[in-house]
This record gives sequence, C-alpha cells and structure tokens, in this order.
Amino acid sequence: MSKTILITGAGRRLGKTLAEYWLTQGWQVIAHFNTVCELELHPNLRTVKANLAEQKDVASLCQELALAGPVDAVIHNASCFIPDCAATDLGKHYEVHFNVHVKAPAMITEALQWAPEAAMVAITDIYTDIPNERFAAYCASKAGLQNWALSMAQRLAGKVRVNVIQPGPIQFLPEHDEAYRTMVLSQSLIRRELGYDAIVEACHYLLSAKALTGTQMRVDGGRFVANRYDQTFRV
Repeated sequence: MSKTILITGAGRRLGKTLAEYWLTQGWQVIAHFNTVCELELHPNLRTVKANLAEQKDVASLCQELALAGPVDAVIHNASCFIPDCAATDLGKHYEVHFNVHVKAPAMITEALQWAPEAAMVAITDIYTDIPNERFAAYCASKAGLQNWALSMAQRLAGKVRVNVIQPGPIQFLPEHDEAYRTMVLSQSLIRRELGYDAIVEACHYLLSAKALTGTQMRVDGGRFVANRYDQTFRV
C-alpha cells in the first residue's frame, strides 16, 4: 500500500514542486492550497482548499483531514509574506502571520491520524534567527513555527519525527530584477540560484532519515554564515 503525505501551500511554486515530486515517488498526496492550485489532475492526488488565516476554514480543513486516514508524512510549507509597511491594521497583520505559520500547523497536526514511523517537516526561514525590521511579523511568526515544531519533536517523540528546514534565497520570482538577484547572490557562499529542488532534496532526506528528529537544517547556499552586515534587504 502506498504512503500518504500532506503538503500545505501546495498549489504553486515550492509547494507544487514538492507535491509533484512525491507523486513521482508513488505516494498518495493531499495537497492543501489557498486560492490557486496549478497542480495537474493525478489519480494519487487529492486537493483541499482552505485559507489558513481564517479560523473557520482551518476548522473545516481539520475535520476533513481527521477522516482522511493515517498519514506517513507532513510538510508544513504554507506561508504568508507581507512587509510590515503594507499593513493597514497592525493587529490583523500579526494575526494573519501567526494564524498561517503557527496556529494552523498546530491545529492540523492535532487533527491528523499518524501512520507508524511518521515524520513531519516545518519549513521556516533563515530569518527566524536573524531579525529583519521590514518583515518583523513574518520573522516572528516563522520563529514561532520553528519553536513549535521543536516542541512537537518532544511531544510526539516515539510516534512522529519532527524536523525544521530553514530556506534561504532558493528561487527568485519574476518581479526580482537583475540588481536584486545580483545583490542576494553576492551574499551567498555558493553564489547561484539553488532552485526548489534544493528544498525537495532536504525534505526527502529529513522524512527518510530515521535517526533524525528535533533538528534544524539550513538550505541557504551558506548565506547564514556569510558577512552578516551585508544581509539587510533594501529593495
């Protein structure tokens, strides 16, 4: 019988790449998405829609997942990335980030049935350990996700292995101009765009490495240990 993986934020970009990879591995994939799902139909694919910033959506999603049967793996990938300067309501701004990054993963994890030797990965950010004044809500909530995940490694010990991936500059978006790309890559020790496959490889390793739990893996091309004074974003 094939294994089952739940991936949040799987409608596009990194989450879509993760879902497509596990489909090629013969897994049953439950792909959560918010507004847009670019995944093609597949007999092993089940999509579920929910806005993780909204309590009622998360509650409905949890009810659905509770009936989905045991899962072998979970990747908490869904993310909210809004600069603080764009917030018109500061309280709501923080609430949305913490709902998506901390509250929703906690509720989803509590609702799931787990298969034997299951594993979970939470995707945070290298900026959980480096303050960034432009994205304080994002950084604080991703740090909350990381701390929560490590707490789950303790709580679920012997039942579910839990690890954290801290991505750095993995793949640029179309709106990133050449000057921005050059600046970011100059702050990386590898100095090239790593692509989403770098995160796929890290997730595959952590989900299959039976001796690892409670770990944090940086997938950032060495940016975290590069010259820290040069790592302030000014877009």
